[in-house]
Amino acid sequence: MRRHQKLVGLLAFATLLASATPSFADETPSLAILPAPAGELALLTEPAAVRGDGHLRFRVIGLHSSEPLVLQNEDQEFDRVVSEQTFLHALASLSFAHRFQASLGVPLVLRQATGSAAPHGATAARPSEDTLLGDVVAGGRVKLVGPAGNGEHLAIAAALALPTGTDYAGDGGFGAGVRTALDGMYARWFWITNVGVRLRPRAKLPGIVPTRVGSELALGVAQGTYIGPGHDWLLTGELGLDLTFGDGAKLFDPRGTRALFLIEGRYRPVEALELGAGFGPGVGQAPGAADYRALVFLGFTPEVVPPPPDRDDDKIEDRADACIDLPGVPSPDPLMNGCPELPPDFDSDEIPDAFDACPKEPGIPTGRRETHGCPKPVDTDGDGIVDRKDACPREKGVKSADPAKNGCPPPPPPPPPVARLEQEEIVISQQVQFEHGTAVLRPESDPILAEVARVLTEHPELEQVEVQGHTDDTGTPEINQKLSQERAEAVRTWLVAHGTESGRLLAKGYGQSAPIADNGSEEGRAKNRRVQFKIVKGPPKEPKP
Repeated sequence: MRRHQKLVGLLAFATLLASATPSFADETPSLAILPAPAGELALLTEPAAVRGDGHLRFRVIGLHSSEPLVLQNEDQEFDRVVSEQTFLHALASLSFAHRFQASLGVPLVLRQATGSAAPHGATAARPSEDTLLGDVVAGGRVKLVGPAGNGEHLAIAAALALPTGTDYAGDGGFGAGVRTALDGMYARWFWITNVGVRLRPRAKLPGIVPTRVGSELALGVAQGTYIGPGHDWLLTGELGLDLTFGDGAKLFDPRGTRALFLIEGRYRPVEALELGAGFGPGVGQAPGAADYRALVFLGFTPEVVPPPPDRDDDKIEDRADACIDLPGVPSPDPLMNGCPELPPDFDSDEIPDAFDACPKEPGIPTGRRETHGCPKPVDTDGDGIVDRKDACPREKGVKSADPAKNGCPPPPPPPPPVARLEQEEIVISQQVQFEHGTAVLRPESDPILAEVARVLTEHPELEQVEVQGHTDDTGTPEINQKLSQERAEAVRTWLVAHGTESGRLLAKGYGQSAPIADNGSEEGRAKNRRVQFKIVKGPPKEPKP
């Protein structure tokens, strides 16, 4: 009997398709709304649950829209390009394993009419009055989370629109869409939410401000309640919102926004037959945002009794499953029915081979995948890395991703920079060297001054730096003053020659007037013979790393 019902349904669907005149795609945007697949509890919002295994369903929806396309010409007059449009949507769906569903939708424009042109000029092309084939839509849905029966479900759905329609029945090119669906199905009511993106061919309709057609962010919510003691009467409310984006269109621009609120009623006179009607207003000015829509529908949508609960999906229903959360195998022992088979344990250490990191050596449980079931580890150097993984087993070290360095001591830290910026000066960790008693720089001073030049380059906010020359007290003050000035100028000359702007540097000698150590010792005198770089103008005043 069930096969005969499917055959009759397929023949009726094929007859309906054959009655339509094929059309060719053009750039005129479709004004059709996309219904949910056949057999769903809501007409527009696609649920996440998939009901049935090998179940075929059909639905035919007659949908009338009032003023689905109204534009304004340059004189701000309303041009009712399409004043009325009546679609017939032929839908079919096939479900598998209560998890997968394939669907097909074929829209037909039975009638469309246009209003009179605006007094000072029409905008877009007027519609044809022929019966037209719209864009055929093929879709699929996969339930990701949720039981086969009532409860909460999560799914992802996708659809592909073929360019089979024209003249406000089709988009004039391929389209695609993807959405996530979340729902809750219960004994007496349900709720559904959709969030997705619909990719459409781009078009621009003329007017005082062009109306852009293109890809859309699609949102939808639905809620339904059964009325009466059984499931014969269903009352549903739906809200759909489409927001055009990209190619210059902005979200929530009225010219790119289309919303529809729909109240639907459904009645089942017999088990597999449904009929119903719906009505609702539209909001927005995007193509397809009608003043209102009215619909009637008829469907062959047999209800499906879901299989008994099987939480672990092991084909053993929960009431007979001794391990309800673990996939298992049938067993004549009620205490083991539905539980996993006892796994092999080659080394007899009571840790199954599948979880034993050392399946051929009796070991101990550690709870760590890399050592679970292995013999007690040996760590000779006590660094927390067992010898078999320690590249330096007799030296305390640290962990490393490189097996050749794992467990070895870390390399010494890099030396501190020769020159670093502090609050009031550029501090150097090595002294600038000169030939004895002269202002001639020695070659070993070059890398030190190169570091100073690097700091000056990295900190352009240092507007002026004083290069200070200092000596010890050997010799007369006059000679020391002259030598310190010459050395400061030699350093400044070197820095300018190596890229530092001359205006940022001052050279000043202080002779023996500013010692930082006792001149009574050779060590103290060596410290006093120095070059310093004091910040005269510009940040920083805060410490710098």
